[in-house]
Amino acid sequence: MSSIKTLLVTMRMLRDKDNGCPWDIEQTLESLSPCVVEEAYEVSDAIANKDYENLKEELGDVLLQVIFQAEIANESDLFNFDEIVDSLNKKLIRRHPHVFDGASKPLSAKEQTQAWDEIKAQEKNQKDIHKTFADIPASLPPILKAKKIQKKAAKKGFDWKESIDVIEKVEEELKELKHEIQQNNKENSLEELGDLLFSIINLSRHLKIDASEAINQANHKFVKRFRLMEEEIAKDKKELDNLSPEELEEFWVKIKLHG
Repeated sequence: MSSIKTLLVTMRMLRDKDNGCPWDIEQTLESLSPCVVEEAYEVSDAIANKDYENLKEELGDVLLQVIFQAEIANESDLFNFDEIVDSLNKKLIRRHPHVFDGASKPLSAKEQTQAWDEIKAQEKNQKDIHKTFADIPASLPPILKAKKIQKKAAKKGFDWKESIDVIEKVEEELKELKHEIQQNNKENSLEELGDLLFSIINLSRHLKIDASEAINQANHKFVKRFRLMEEEIAKDKKELDNLSPEELEEFWVKIKLHG
C-alpha cells in the first residue's frame, strides 16, 4: 500500500464513529478552517528559519489538513481525496500547454505567469468576466489581500508607472493622516491610516519586496533591540518600568548604535 493510501486509511480510522478519536470525530470543515491557515504560516516560518527538519514536519501537518478535509467531504458525499488529486493534475496539465500540449515555451517565468493568468481567465464563468476581484478570498490576511487586489488592478493597467510615484503617494497619504490627527477626527484617521498602509504595501510590490517579510524583519529587529535594552538596564541595576521616557530613549539610542 502506498504512503498516501496508508494515510487515508489512518484518517478514516480516526474518524470512525465507533472506535475513532472523539476529537477527530467532532471536527467539521468549518472547525478545521483556521487550522489550515495556521499550518501554512508554520510552513512559512520553517522556511524563513531554514529549519528543514521542522519544515518536513510542518508540510506533513499541511497535508494532514488536506486529508482531514477530504475525509469529511467524502463522508458528506461532496468529493473525495482522489477527486482533489485528479482535479489538481488536470489543472496543472491544462495550464502548462507548453509542457504537455506542444505549445511554444515561454521565454521567462514572467511570460509563463501571464500565460497562466490568461488560461485561468478563460476558465472563469462569463458572468465573472467584469468582476476583477471576485476570486479573492474574504478570509485572506489583510496584507496578502491588499497585495492581490493591487496585482489584479495592475493587470488591468491600473497601476503606477514608477516606484517614485508610489513614494509620492505614500507621502501624500501620510500628510492627510497628519491632518486628520491634528483635527482629532478618529474616524477619518482610521480611513487615512488604511490608505497609508495600502500605499506602503503597493510600494513594497513595486520594489519587489514582500511586505510580510519586511514587517517580520522589523518585528524581529525591534524585539532583539528591546531585549538588549532590558539587559543593559538590568546591568545598571535599574528597573525598566521606573525609567522616564527620556532615560529609555538614551538606552535605546545606545543599543541602536551597536546594531
